Amino acid sequence: MQSESSPIVRLSTRDIAPADRLNYANWILGVADGAATTEVSATDPFAFELEATALELPAVTIVAMSGSPQHTVRRFGPRRTVERTFGLNLVYSGSRHATHGTRYCLGAGDLAFSDSRHPFDYDFLTNWKDCFVRLSEQFVRRWVRNPIVLEGRLGDSQWGRVLASYFAQLSPEFFVQAPLPQAVLLDQLGSLLALTASERSGSRAASTPAERSVRDHVYDHIRQRCGDTSLQAADIASSLNISRRTLHRGLGACGDTFGAMLIQARVDLAARMLQSPLFDRVTTAEIGRRAGFSDASHFVKALRRHTGQTPLQMRRASHGKLIAPSAASAD
Repeated sequence: MQSESSPIVRLSTRDIAPADRLNYANWILGVADGAATTEVSATDPFAFELEATALELPAVTIVAMSGSPQHTVRRFGPRRTVERTFGLNLVYSGSRHATHGTRYCLGAGDLAFSDSRHPFDYDFLTNWKDCFVRLSEQFVRRWVRNPIVLEGRLGDSQWGRVLASYFAQLSPEFFVQAPLPQAVLLDQLGSLLALTASERSGSRAASTPAERSVRDHVYDHIRQRCGDTSLQAADIASSLNISRRTLHRGLGACGDTFGAMLIQARVDLAARMLQSPLFDRVTTAEIGRRAGFSDASHFVKALRRHTGQTPLQMRRASHGKLIAPSAASAD
């Protein structure tokens, strides 16, 4: 069910009579997988459980799922057609055998890429917890010319492991509460897909002087404009007269992402203000806002993650004095 104030949809077989849970699970998986029809079976249907939390965006659907042991199959008849989508699936816990083009095993921490036009067969051996992201074909092809190179398990490559690490942070709640615009988060996902695809296709991984130049110019512009809470990669790309794709490829080739650069620039700006006597009478919440953080709690968390200090701790350490309570409102 979905609350009136939240775009997140929550679904659970616990709300359904045991005899109807498998049919309801088919519908839940249809929400996650798009238009495709799935068939779910379980050794003990009355003990079967499946829960999902979903957020649907224009080109992407994020679904956090968990369930009991089950067998899930998607098969197409000779005339079966569906809108083509692609999927990224990260296993948080549990293990399963997967057949999707080839047969492989997936365990905790594994990330796999799938194509909706291919049948699949998943045999969930234990209780499990996953995050699944359904991507439109248009979104994927904007970043990857030949998506077939991504199919299967992705953790066996350098950029695949980076993608899995980023993907592990994604959830419907994260997208709603993140300190960055959703477009920035999706661009970061797309750029990591492009880098993973390039690596798997055998392309070179080292950055070129042109890519390093793009990286340096992007960071300069981010530092100048990071106080804008709505700043996105498209804004920087436009000011540099390059495409978003070129921007993200340039950053990725150098091991950077737009989102990470933006947060770092905002943290650096906030740290300079906190350490300057010129801003002693400015509250830490206002400093966070001036640095580009739209939410005070996000500011505190970002600063602590990057520096190990809260805003008030940094201010006190820098000035060696007690701060008036009015200046500590963000802590």
